Amino acid sequence: MKYKGNSSKGIDFYYHLFNSKEFCIELGKFTLLSSKLEAELILYYKRNNVKDTLEKATLGKLISIGSKNNLFDKNLSLILNQFLIQRNELTHNIYSIFRNIKDNSILEKDNLLDSDVWTYTDFIYQVNENFNHISEIIKEK
Repeated sequence: MKYKGNSSKGIDFYYHLFNSKEFCIELGKFTLLSSKLEAELILYYKRNNVKDTLEKATLGKLISIGSKNNLFDKNLSLILNQFLIQRNELTHNIYSIFRNIKDNSILEKDNLLDSDVWTYTDFIYQVNENFNHISEIIKEK
């Protein structure tokens, strides 16, 4: 899609994201990588004989289980908690952000241009790289 640098906000910007093939591809990859991270955490816990119920645990619960069982150093704990915030924003709240239902967000929602779709796409691309990298580290633990 060709953007013109026009001001865009609220639901209009949401629809720019919705109509961006590149953004939607990255968001789809993000969903897959979130699932990968959750699965690798479950396998890591099983290798470490964690006795909690794991199969239906959400990412937030999985992070809590790992912390409770002292399986994360301080850095990994900080990273995983940041991932949780990012996952929740991108998975559960993106529409709410642009409908002004949710005030605080890690995502910029004011003073946007239609071309900021590329900024969002690049942001999710980097988040995907980070999720994949940490998943691979956990896989090797």
